[in-house]
Amino acid sequence: MSLVHTVDCSTLVPQATFKKAYDQGFRKAIIRGYREACSVGGAVDPNFVQSYENARAAGFTNIDTYWFPCTGSGNDCKSPETQLAELGEVFKANNMKIGRIWLDLERDQVYCNAWDYGHSDNLAHAKKIVQALKDSGYAYGIYSSPGEWSSLFGSYSAAVDSLAPLWFATYNNVQTVTLGTKFGGCQQRGLANLEAMKAAGVGWDGHSSVLEAEMVRESTCPIFWI
Repeated sequence: MSLVHTVDCSTLVPQATFKKAYDQGFRKAIIRGYREACSVGGAVDPNFVQSYENARAAGFTNIDTYWFPCTGSGNDCKSPETQLAELGEVFKANNMKIGRIWLDLERDQVYCNAWDYGHSDNLAHAKKIVQALKDSGYAYGIYSSPGEWSSLFGSYSAAVDSLAPLWFATYNNVQTVTLGTKFGGCQQRGLANLEAMKAAGVGWDGHSSVLEAEMVRESTCPIFWI
């Protein structure tokens, strides 16, 4: 299958910046739709709708979102079902055409002290979040990295959902879809490799901290041999 060059963002991105990306061959965008916002139990990203509209206006039609869930024993987080329902309501209210929701599994120890339940309970909670996604009917996938995965769950081979598409970043500027350190118990199709390359070298008018340029290929997820 062919590679799809992709951008992702976690802050407000102007239409002009998306247009530059589109003109340089990028055809997919992944925009943060929900943030952990632990002081309020999780919240829809306030820039989500505007960034989505800017991406659409720039020509992007293949748009996904990612969900950074509120977690952590010291936080009064909304249930995964409520967080997801809030995101879904925004889809509906704004007639948004979202292809897939990516569940962002990584630890934030600076602001929210997320994922502090211990390895086994972290894994159980991650599976609970995935179950909410399954029950919602939305297409979904998982974003993480080998380091984050082993930190959260205590092992590269821990499986949250071995059939889910996997988005991972390597930050080495090599345009490849080869998964270096295998993780996540990945067993079947749906590897989405977004090779993260900071966009600083491709002329974003000073927005290099906003967009990341990436490569995506839907392919076969490698079996994790233990």
